[in-house]
Amino acid sequence: MQPEIVHARHLAQLGLLKEILDETGLATNLLEKSDAIPLHVLIAGFQEDKKGRERFLHFSFLPLNDDEIGAIQLLQIYSTLPFHLQEGSRDATAAVLLAVNTRLPIGHFGINEQNELHYRYVYSISAARSFESEEVLETLSLFVYMCDMFAEHVELVASGEAGAEQVIQALS
Repeated sequence: MQPEIVHARHLAQLGLLKEILDETGLATNLLEKSDAIPLHVLIAGFQEDKKGRERFLHFSFLPLNDDEIGAIQLLQIYSTLPFHLQEGSRDATAAVLLAVNTRLPIGHFGINEQNELHYRYVYSISAARSFESEEVLETLSLFVYMCDMFAEHVELVASGEAGAEQVIQALS
């Protein structure tokens, strides 16, 4: 369990991140930890995908053992993809995710325990400093670009519209 001072620092950092995102015009919502939510979470809506589906970014600090790791903070940036994994397509989708993940400069695509597809990146920042607007916005721009560049390929296989081999070949 993390001390309350760590939670307070994370909440303050997420508050600063919220201000940075608010300045860009993104809709944001900061949820404080509670019995239902174990960590503070900042949610930000970002541009709809090509099919007009809403997408959201979730930001939360990963809990670290302060006795072992005190120099950095790890901010998870997470987005659930706005489509579903069709029954029977998990193995083919996993093969495409593996091919896609080898091409990513940051983060990875994955399938969680609820069979939701996601894109996730863990951003390491010094515990001694705060967010810098330009750095954050460039990182988020790259994150969104990777979502846009590869999510369509993943969806083709997850939906059963195309086979893994066909999509992997198209990525080459």
